Amino acid sequence: MKKLTRRTLRIISLLLVAGLALAACGGGNNQQNQTTQQAQQATQSAQDSQPPAETEAVTTQAAPTAPLTTGSIIETQPAVEVEPAPEGTLLRVRNRGDIMTMDPCFVTGPNDEFPIQQVYEPLVRFIPGTFDYEMLLAEKFEIRSDVEIYFKLREGVQFHKGYGEVTAEDVKWSLERFIDPEVVSPYAADWGPLSHVEVLSKYEGVIHLDEPLASLMVIALPTTRGSIMCKAHYDAVGLDAFTFDPVGTGPYTFVEWKPNEILKLQRNPDYYGKQSYYQSIDIIPIAEDSVAELALEAGDVDFSLIPVTSIDRFQNRPGYSTLLYPNARYAWIGMNMEHPKLKDINVRQAIRYGIDVPSILTVAYNNLSPWATAAIPPGYMGYWEDAPKYERDVDKAKGYMAAAGLTSLDLEIAIVDSVEFRTYAEIAKQNLEEVGINLTINSMDEAAFSQLGFEDRVEDVMLFATSFSAPTDPSWYTMWFLPEQIGLWNRMRWNSPEFNDMHFRALKEMDPVKRGEIYIEMQKLWDEACNAVWVTHTVQLFAYKEDIVPLFQMGMPVPLLRDFTSTGQ
Repeated sequence: MKKLTRRTLRIISLLLVAGLALAACGGGNNQQNQTTQQAQQATQSAQDSQPPAETEAVTTQAAPTAPLTTGSIIETQPAVEVEPAPEGTLLRVRNRGDIMTMDPCFVTGPNDEFPIQQVYEPLVRFIPGTFDYEMLLAEKFEIRSDVEIYFKLREGVQFHKGYGEVTAEDVKWSLERFIDPEVVSPYAADWGPLSHVEVLSKYEGVIHLDEPLASLMVIALPTTRGSIMCKAHYDAVGLDAFTFDPVGTGPYTFVEWKPNEILKLQRNPDYYGKQSYYQSIDIIPIAEDSVAELALEAGDVDFSLIPVTSIDRFQNRPGYSTLLYPNARYAWIGMNMEHPKLKDINVRQAIRYGIDVPSILTVAYNNLSPWATAAIPPGYMGYWEDAPKYERDVDKAKGYMAAAGLTSLDLEIAIVDSVEFRTYAEIAKQNLEEVGINLTINSMDEAAFSQLGFEDRVEDVMLFATSFSAPTDPSWYTMWFLPEQIGLWNRMRWNSPEFNDMHFRALKEMDPVKRGEIYIEMQKLWDEACNAVWVTHTVQLFAYKEDIVPLFQMGMPVPLLRDFTSTGQ
């Protein structure tokens, strides 16, 4: 993976501060119950706590442990008849911030992700709530080898707004655009060794890789990174208009965007597949959780992500349902290993043993979010089941301080100014006072925090609390901590050539068992370096009108609005 440019860094400045970005909105009625029954991997409970009886907790199916093997064919789906759908139905969705782009090559986080998924489509996608595949634009999809994938498009599929039929040339342009050095997409690494797309005919083509990429069928082709865009539209309007006037093939068309006010989508009457339930969708940006809760109660929005600490407000409220949904997001307190005050591993050990993680889980998450012991969560390839759990031990922490020749130390922790991370910092501050460490809290806005450490100034970062989101492939848990990311996302400034080599070896390893073992060994190196206090793989809580039946993208819970239905109550 090439080092990201400064231009790219600005584009993705919000991408990994994912704890503040909107994740999926959820439901718990008939269709969601079916998803739950199919699930295989339950969410781990923090401190043996259970969710309240009135709140449904969705479990997750284990993430795919391997790409489809050579010779795998996703079978052609039967033609889907368009069913009559209610006229005038409107779904109002809270977004935790305004969109930054509607260009799939430059998605900045879930705030962009879920609107884009209603307008654009990939060749294939994960069936909602599962890690099984289904056809979208492709009529035939065959993995011919580790480096060659054949596809044939459905004939007659039309782009929105009269831009004509989707062809293999559009597929070629769309996928190669992600790796175009002049485009500078932050997702180029997700496509890794993509060489080119060979066009065989109007509807047929072959995707060629220079070498195997084990994550291709998890985080690239079936996701937003596999979106097929309209080259004719781009050529007609240019990049600026293309960015905020998307033309795709999905079941919803883009109608209007009023910045910081509303984004409107309308059901596509010419969609080739099954018509979506809701005729219109309004996506409303509301940054403050408290304002969103008031809007939900007032009927101004129909469902919303809410803090888990607000569960009592909605779980027994007539006319509403709540849902706990697991997330691949990982949250931690990091330590800059190159800072003069933190170079000694004894100091970092004192911090690791000095912080009471269960207290953070209690105050920040109502004990509804699990205690993480490493980066990769349970149920995912590379999960380190035997990772050590560092219980708070003040005497041991003081012993490490003594080993460092210290009785007291002044440090700073940088956080985004949010209830979640203020909780992290306040508890860490109280805990570490008993160890002899005086912790100052540097609370920053999201934009400032997202640039923290980017200018490669060693002393800008001491401790920090943050979270990253990740698709379900383990490479997204490790790629941001490579040596080349020092001065970028690797705020721990961890420089491990061995970790680096293992990361790239794992991307080429097509055996899922061997690949998972590599990621476990990588996490062991991480643990030995003692640069992180792991806190949680979070759950998220959603409140919504009780008639809504939503579905989700697995792993990173992004609402699949196109698949939402209603009980009609």
